Amino acid sequence: MWELMGNAWRGWLEFTNNGKLCALLLASLVFLWVYYKRAEQKNLLIYTAVMTGLCILPVTAAMLMVYQTRFYDYQWIWSMVPMTLVTAEAAAVLLGKYWPDFPGSGWKKGLPVTLLLLGILGLSGGMGIRSGNAGEAWNPKAEEKGRLWAEETLALVKEHFQGREIYLWAPGEIMEYAREADSGIRLLYGRNMWDPSLNAYSYDTFYQQEVSMAVWMSNVPETGGTDGGRDCAQAVCDAGVNCILLPEQAAEETVACFEEILGIRAEKIPGYYLLVM
Repeated sequence: MWELMGNAWRGWLEFTNNGKLCALLLASLVFLWVYYKRAEQKNLLIYTAVMTGLCILPVTAAMLMVYQTRFYDYQWIWSMVPMTLVTAEAAAVLLGKYWPDFPGSGWKKGLPVTLLLLGILGLSGGMGIRSGNAGEAWNPKAEEKGRLWAEETLALVKEHFQGREIYLWAPGEIMEYAREADSGIRLLYGRNMWDPSLNAYSYDTFYQQEVSMAVWMSNVPETGGTDGGRDCAQAVCDAGVNCILLPEQAAEETVACFEEILGIRAEKIPGYYLLVM
């Protein structure tokens, strides 16, 4: 139970760090309670206030997490709170107070309030931070550059296969865009290996060996890939992978280890060592 409460509290902190819509909801609830007589859907207001409190308090949030099963993370309990609906109702009540005859007269009071609401709504979002990579700012130029790099690399790879099926194991920057470049390419694992949010509606999990291989590959640029290289080489051989890309930072002894176990010679291409079975 203490573990669940801790997960609920950490989930609340992560949930609010990605945007301020929860603060906007709380402000909307306070406003609607002050103007309770103006609220059209009083039952909705009471329900939302109760469910919001249950989702915030660690004890009750933990109970809701148990109810929805451990498969789902904390943020999914907020699907029981009509956040958008109540926030929109609060905005409508406020505009009705300051601009009752919209769009007629009274715009001198109503227009500034409208602009203020739009500004608050814009500032309450995640400000360009994707939920799957909390804290990592989205850079569209870098993403496009990465996609083009992957396409150029895979074009060189396909020249060695002459129409044969490619079963690929490579660093994440190649695996991420491989299926976009060619939907016929098979992958040892996909983006959901390093982006858990993509597993939201799937019960499938990776074997520990696949996780270890992904961790090893991601650490090659920093460590040279000398530790665990032999185990990974044997694992990809057993898995039936016929195309491997090792980062050019990999140590010579690591590349030699793969060549020895797989019985092939590595070819140097821009940024990588290519091994084709």
